[in-house]
Amino acid sequence: MNIVVVGAGEVGQHLAGVLSREEHSVSVIDPDPSKSRKLMESLDVQALIGDGTRADVLTLAGATKADLLVAVSDDDRVNMLASVVGKKLGAKRVILRLKDPSVLEGYRYFYKAALGFDVVMSTEALAAEEILGLVRERHALEVETFADGRVQLRRLRLREASELTSAPIGELRLPDGVLIAAVSRGADLVIPSGDEILKPDDQVYIIGRSEDLDAFERLAGERVAWRRSVVLMGAGGVGREIARKLRNMPGVSVLVLERDPARARALASEVSGNIMVLAGDATDLDLLQEERISDANVFVATTDDDENNMIACQLAKSLGVERTVAMVNKASYRQLYDFLDGIDQAISPRILCANMILRFVRSGSPKAISVIGGGKGEVLELTAGLREPTKVRNLGLPKGAVIGAIVRGDEVTVPSGDAIVRAGDQVIVFAVVGNLAEIERALRSQG
Repeated sequence: MNIVVVGAGEVGQHLAGVLSREEHSVSVIDPDPSKSRKLMESLDVQALIGDGTRADVLTLAGATKADLLVAVSDDDRVNMLASVVGKKLGAKRVILRLKDPSVLEGYRYFYKAALGFDVVMSTEALAAEEILGLVRERHALEVETFADGRVQLRRLRLREASELTSAPIGELRLPDGVLIAAVSRGADLVIPSGDEILKPDDQVYIIGRSEDLDAFERLAGERVAWRRSVVLMGAGGVGREIARKLRNMPGVSVLVLERDPARARALASEVSGNIMVLAGDATDLDLLQEERISDANVFVATTDDDENNMIACQLAKSLGVERTVAMVNKASYRQLYDFLDGIDQAISPRILCANMILRFVRSGSPKAISVIGGGKGEVLELTAGLREPTKVRNLGLPKGAVIGAIVRGDEVTVPSGDAIVRAGDQVIVFAVVGNLAEIERALRSQG
């Protein structure tokens, strides 16, 4: 595969290393001569010194014949412009990385058409979801969001026999608006029919609204931790994202410690409910003792300062916090974190982003917006081109494909078989790999 990478930061370097070892043809563009020289000396890649938003530079890197262009520099505006130019030059598929995806809120499909990207991902959102998974503990193993956050996909393990394993899926009384999109059993991933019977130890992918998925988890035998205390260090991008998502989680209380008073006030005005925001330094032992941090179940350090994250986690652990999670900004620090007893989990946003992009590279589908089941399944986002409104059950989707959500303007529906799909609807489809052509035919051939 011919791949162009714009940006030789932590994400770009990690990507280039893995892709070159997998024998892809890789070109990396970065304006920093030292980064380009380092790549050329250590990897079998073409490194170009230049501006990744310029057509002549992108052409020299091979964008006109690229199977994939990945814009992962540390500047969101550079990445957005590189996406536009790369797509216009002929790159078959474009992945756009944004630090701050809030610019897309309410205008995602507009920006997708205008900028030409196929997939957009945020390092902050990926890190926040990874950390939220650790906070949830026994609950969802993986969470992804679609349709501007209005629909969630969760992966759950059925740990024991329950109501969900007592009858075929078609006979189960599932919460309204919840769909079992896929089942992972051993090495197999299947899109289940109504006759499929779930078994203990299956991993199920469910899609729906957050509150409906909580009800499904209770059916699966999961117990909500009604009393759970979380302390967040830092109200930057990742900390703010975690706080927003935790504020409505039942039984979870959150304390945010932010050194910058202005940033602390900004977050306090944004969140409410179970969130308390204090202006203070989480590396100050007196403050930690004063705020009874020892009673917390989870301490999460999310600042841009790796050294402060390390110190704060060590202090929190020494005071008796059950679990500590530290964000790692420098990839070279990851091994160091493994040697520190005070840190239970280290999360690198840039490595998470790079690994997510690698999943797309390996999936091979140009329409995939997510990859599940270790690459055996994919989530596709397609625009319906039907000649007349058609019920989901009458679309003629191939075996191994199911519609998980329909987006029509501001309305998002997790459909039943009787739901209507209309021309222009954005349709989110779960499918085993290899069904794209048949699915596209089904969504444009009725009438």
